[in-house]
Amino acid sequence: MAPRMTVGQVVKRKAVIVKPSDTVHRVARILSKNRVGSAVVVKKGEIVGIITDRDILDKVVAKGKDPKSVKVEEVMTKNPITIEDDYDISDAIDKMMDKGIRRLLVTRLGKPIGFVTAADLLAALNTYSNESEEEMTEETEVYGICELCGQYGPLYKVYIEGGEKWVCEACKDSLNL
Repeated sequence: MAPRMTVGQVVKRKAVIVKPSDTVHRVARILSKNRVGSAVVVKKGEIVGIITDRDILDKVVAKGKDPKSVKVEEVMTKNPITIEDDYDISDAIDKMMDKGIRRLLVTRLGKPIGFVTAADLLAALNTYSNESEEEMTEETEVYGICELCGQYGPLYKVYIEGGEKWVCEACKDSLNL
């Protein structure tokens, strides 16, 4: 069985930290420079919110406000949903579905370390599923008639002279593959 996959193993986007007193313009430049879509808002060492590119578009740009005069604390999402990095990815997916959100702030001992998105978690699950299927395939024994000696029993796939053959263990050993 594959080892448990934690949220911390899936984090691709490191936490970018901003202050509530920063302007939206400054934060937009920070997000752009770091090629991320969200930042953690921290005040006196505590997480007080997050601000996303969507917040900037919907709450500032779309409303015709000046990004140079709007402060982060005016448009940030307060009390963001977080998950500790040692939780299982299925817990993160459940939390996102329950809360109707697309990204989660990942923390370690309450301190921000990064974000995971729904796409990150689904990709990790897909990788985990593929690994599990490969393990199951390797463990599954195939029974049938050996293509070399005609004996019935467990078979092994071998490649002889560029072709694929299913052979018993004795024939496989005699081929010195």
